[in-house]
Amino acid sequence: MSTLLNVQNITAAYGGIQALRGVSLQVEEGEIVAVLGANGAGKSTLLKCISSVMKTTGGSVEFMGKPVSKKPYEVVEAGLVQVPEARQIFTKLTVYENLRIGSNFRKDTAAIKEDIERVYSIFPRLKEREKQYGGLLSGGEQQMLAIGRGLMARPKLLMFDEPSLGLAPVIVQQVFDVIKEINKEGISVMLIEQNAQKALGICNHAYIMQTGKVVAHGKGKDLLADESMVSAYLG
Repeated sequence: MSTLLNVQNITAAYGGIQALRGVSLQVEEGEIVAVLGANGAGKSTLLKCISSVMKTTGGSVEFMGKPVSKKPYEVVEAGLVQVPEARQIFTKLTVYENLRIGSNFRKDTAAIKEDIERVYSIFPRLKEREKQYGGLLSGGEQQMLAIGRGLMARPKLLMFDEPSLGLAPVIVQQVFDVIKEINKEGISVMLIEQNAQKALGICNHAYIMQTGKVVAHGKGKDLLADESMVSAYLG
């Protein structure tokens, strides 16, 4: 495996408040990597910095051996794609229109149509709701749409920010099953997740953050088996 994402010693701040304090992590090609920790640990800030939505104050982020662009749309075009927290779909656009926005930088019309059908095969519910406005979907359906929109960019690495947040248990299980399936198809995954048990159960490697720092890392199954680690940092 080769290193797909290499984050080295990055720092970031909101005003005078230090949000990231020298965070380093790697995602190898083909992996699912989880980043876990309590609210306020800096997990979402980390994703924003990787995506160039937020500026770092130090350190480096490389994707496929090259520094990431400072322009978020170029980060997406390079294959580094984020499924944001709280879905952030376009509520006044239809399901189909939301999916097309995910591919708006692509010119391969025939392949775009194929990818939309692929999304519908993963989420048949979206096919049923194709002409419905995003704002009329349930929370679970909106999460499906957010994932589908991310897939339309043909990511090499798909980063999920709290995909299970606010969802019913049956939908949570479906989301995690889809994440595993996406990974089996060759897409690497970085997973920011509040449900530590679920995340550790599917990831190859995990990093645990606290107050803007990585305080532990290791194989998902090893961390899951370490009761003292789970108790100390994951509740």
